[in-house]
Amino acid sequence: MNDTREKEIKEFLNTNFSFGTEKIELYNEALTHSSNGLPNNQRLAFLGDSVLKLIIREHYFREHPDWDKGRLTDECKIEQNENFANIASNLKIVKSMKFGKTYDNRPDDVEGNTTINAEALEALFGAIYCDKGLDKAKKITKKLKII
Repeated sequence: MNDTREKEIKEFLNTNFSFGTEKIELYNEALTHSSNGLPNNQRLAFLGDSVLKLIIREHYFREHPDWDKGRLTDECKIEQNENFANIASNLKIVKSMKFGKTYDNRPDDVEGNTTINAEALEALFGAIYCDKGLDKAKKITKKLKII
C-alpha cells in the first residue's frame, strides 16, 4: 500500500468515524473489492454482517422487552442489504474503495450497486470490530443512526 492510499483511508476513518488506527492494512482490506483479487473485503464482510446483526438485535431485544419474537424479527428488517447500502452510500464508502480492472471507467456500476455498498459497510464493521472491539462498533452504529 502506498502513502497516498494510507492517507485516504486514515482521512476516511477520521471524517466518518472520528478515530485513527495503527491497523491500516485491516481497513485497506475492508475497502478492497473482490474484483481486485486477494486480499479483499469478503471475509471482513462475512464477520461484519454478524457484528451488525448482533448490535441491531441486541438493541431491539433490550429496548423492547414487551416485543415477541415475531415483532423483533419484523423490526430487524433494518438488517437488509438495501438499508446497509443506503448507509454506505451516504458515507460515500465506494469512493474510498479499490476496485479491479473490471470496474475501470464504470463508476455508475459501483456507486448504485446495492451489494457492493452493503458489503463495504459490513466489511468496515468487521474491521472496526477486529481493531476496536464491539463497544466501539456499537457506538458507531448509534452515531450513524443505524439503531
